[in-house]
Amino acid sequence: MRKTKNHDFIKTHSWDKHTFTKTKVKKNINNPTGKLSLLDLTMLGLGGAIGSGIFVASGLAINQAGPAIILTFIIGGIISTLVMTMLGEMSAHEPTSGSFSVYAGEYLGPALGFISGWMYWLTGILTLSTEMLAAALIARFWLPTWPIWLISLIIVGVIVGISFLNVRVFARVEEILSFIKVGILLIIIASGVAVFSGMWPGIKSPGVSNYVIHGGFFPHGLKGALSSLLLVLYAYAGEQVIGPASGDTRNPKKTIPRAVRLINIILIILYIGAITALVGLVHWYQVPLNGSGFILLYNNLGMPAMTHIMSAVILSAILSAMNSNMYGVPRMLKSLADRHDAPAFMAKIKQGGMPITAVFISSTFLLIVVGISYLLPQNIFVYIASASGVTLLLNWLVIALTYIRFRRCRKIKQGTQSEQSFGFPYTAITAIVLLLIALATSAMSSNQLVGLMVGISLVILLAMFHFFLKRRSHLRGSKN
Repeated sequence: MRKTKNHDFIKTHSWDKHTFTKTKVKKNINNPTGKLSLLDLTMLGLGGAIGSGIFVASGLAINQAGPAIILTFIIGGIISTLVMTMLGEMSAHEPTSGSFSVYAGEYLGPALGFISGWMYWLTGILTLSTEMLAAALIARFWLPTWPIWLISLIIVGVIVGISFLNVRVFARVEEILSFIKVGILLIIIASGVAVFSGMWPGIKSPGVSNYVIHGGFFPHGLKGALSSLLLVLYAYAGEQVIGPASGDTRNPKKTIPRAVRLINIILIILYIGAITALVGLVHWYQVPLNGSGFILLYNNLGMPAMTHIMSAVILSAILSAMNSNMYGVPRMLKSLADRHDAPAFMAKIKQGGMPITAVFISSTFLLIVVGISYLLPQNIFVYIASASGVTLLLNWLVIALTYIRFRRCRKIKQGTQSEQSFGFPYTAITAIVLLLIALATSAMSSNQLVGLMVGISLVILLAMFHFFLKRRSHLRGSKN
């Protein structure tokens, strides 16, 4: 294959004025003092994923799909596994906080690198906003008279404060929070097993009745199941934080592929198990749209006291997801600044590796959403969740397309399973097709259609902004 400037990985400098180099990547790969271990990276990925998507937004998806939500979560797990495996392989070879944005710019061109990086940042802000609002909704369990905007403001303050910790301390906090929410999902699964096996005292096993009555397994038809796919994929979203975290990972060539496998396996088991228990023990139409169905589950099991514990654990789970996402989002903004795709002052780093300016800017945008939640308290959650899901899918499409070019241009050695995805190029093509289907089906729901339009509009605006910056840079160069 003929090598172009981009495909040769540009040994001395990247496109235009970008500064990402092969030398810098090699330093990261062989850096024995990396801060994140296999456990750290795994818990960070789980922490980013397990949050409002499974505990709160799943209620919206269940009301759309009914018991068929189990099938949708299986499909979502397959898509997530395919995409994260591709991202993990690229991150293992070229670890950098810019992650898929850098790879897209390298293999697909600077325009897609710019769009992908900013789209991840915007997706991260939307995801953080959704988590923040979900946490506020849960907190109102104890503070019913408090307005959402005030609770949200307090939550933002807590998360921003945690983000200023040293990376190692940050990782320890995230590990503790992640262990808590993995544990509660295991308790939910164990509760389901106990009820279905007839071992739960005072409650007769419902068998499979809740899966087939009240409209059957597909109460809203195939359309309902497909329209829920966007929200289901949103539940898997946060694990892509492993990309920006690759620059801080110890021995990334071995650590990242192992972490990706562990994250995918654990998430699929926990999600499918918990959702199967929920719709099997609670009538699907009773699952709340603005709240957690898992709290209702323990009410139905005759354990009202457990609802307080469950609410507290779910709140900590959502805060953990925010904590994890607040790690990756500012680092992507810093990477954009390093590559001259964002103002240079955003690249400022505090001692300990924390991008201080990027954190402040990201936090400011979160505060803007606090104001929006005050104006639109009834609709904001579903709108932001769907918009976040759409921008996520668009970025996953870029990752899959980038990976195809990556594999064709890098000449990876065959037979090294820890560094290669199985079934290339068919797995990548399958991921692209499934992602396109998920995007198309998001238009089936009026609320998600808003998110689809917002996501597409953001891509168009980012493309126009990139063109404007390139044109201005070209004109400046001509004058000089």
